[in-house]
Formats: sequence, C-alpha cells, structure tokens
Amino acid sequence: MKKIDLHIHTVPSPSDAPFTFSMERMNAYVEKCGLDGIAITNHNLFDLKQFESIVSAVPIKVFPGIEIDLDDGQLLLIGDGTELQDFDEKCKSIAAAIPTTAHSISLLDFKKVFPDLSKYLLIPHYDKKPALGESALEALKDFIRAGEVSSPKKFIYCIKDAKSLVPVCFSDVRIKTSLAEFPSRQTYIDAGEIDFASVRTCLRD
Repeated sequence: MKKIDLHIHTVPSPSDAPFTFSMERMNAYVEKCGLDGIAITNHNLFDLKQFESIVSAVPIKVFPGIEIDLDDGQLLLIGDGTELQDFDEKCKSIAAAIPTTAHSISLLDFKKVFPDLSKYLLIPHYDKKPALGESALEALKDFIRAGEVSSPKKFIYCIKDAKSLVPVCFSDVRIKTSLAEFPSRQTYIDAGEIDFASVRTCLRD
C-alpha cells in the first residue's frame, strides 16, 4: 500500500490568506506522514520554477497539478510530469481566465485550454464544498477517476455507495513556515510503486 496526498498548496492565490512557502515544512510533512506521492495543486495557477525546486528537494514522487474554479465548483487536474512547459502554458491560460475569486472558467473554455483530457487525472470536489455540479460531472465522466471528499466520515459513506465516485480524502494543506501540526487527511492506494499510470489505475476502483 502507498499513501498519497494529491491536494497541496504551496503558492498563495486570491483564494488564500497570504502565506510563505517552506521547503523544510514540506519535507517534514512528507516524512512525518509517511507519504509516497504528492501533487502540487495551487488555486488556478502553476509555478513551474517552484515545482521544479520541490521535485529536486522532496524524496518522493511529485506530480504537477492545478485546482481550477470550474463553473460553480472546483476540480483538481494533475499531469504526469512530462511536457512541463506545455502544462505551464495551459495553466497560465487558466490564471488569466480566473484573476479573482469572483471569476471561474466555463466547461467550454476549460476544454479549449485542455483539449485532450485523457492525458490528465481529474478529481472534482465531490462531497466537499464547492462541489462540481452534476452537469459538469456528466460532461467529464469519461475522464474523472475519483471524487474528493472532505472527511473520513464522508469517505466511508461514499465507498459504501455503489453509485458514488471512488472517494479520496486529501489534506488541502498550505505548506507554510508556521505549519506546526500536519493534517491526517490522505488516501492509501494498492500500488507497488507510485507513477502516474498506477495512480490512475488505482483510483478507478
């Protein structure tokens, strides 16, 4: 079994209170919680230079990602770590489209930015506010692997419901200099090693 957290913030956005990222706290979180893989998913932005520095400093698999305000909900989009320049350019388009907390991107425009969604791992807010709406879930159903829930209680509820998306529970933590207590919201997957293909496969079931 491997332990993953695919919802981590390292750069403050208009959706966050100001904070200063700490690489020391990042490594401490990975070590203390026994993590095997993480994704960096800042709100509507991707910092390529910082991401590369995290990859160099953290001794586990790190995936590039972004948390997108899509219609009235939120969606994690995570890449495999190849074609980082292209991923960076696409994320810049998202940032330009969502300059403030009053903005979001439509499903149509989202698909224009990311025309081949099969290349990514899509995890919507599911039983977690702001949840992605039913129409967007239906439109993206061929690409969604799992749904993020906000608590272990909701995880148990969803995993017992055959009609529910496969639930995942992640920290949604801000890795900041003042981070003293580490969250316990992570998810175990039955994988021999952590790579993009194995994570996507595990989150189907």
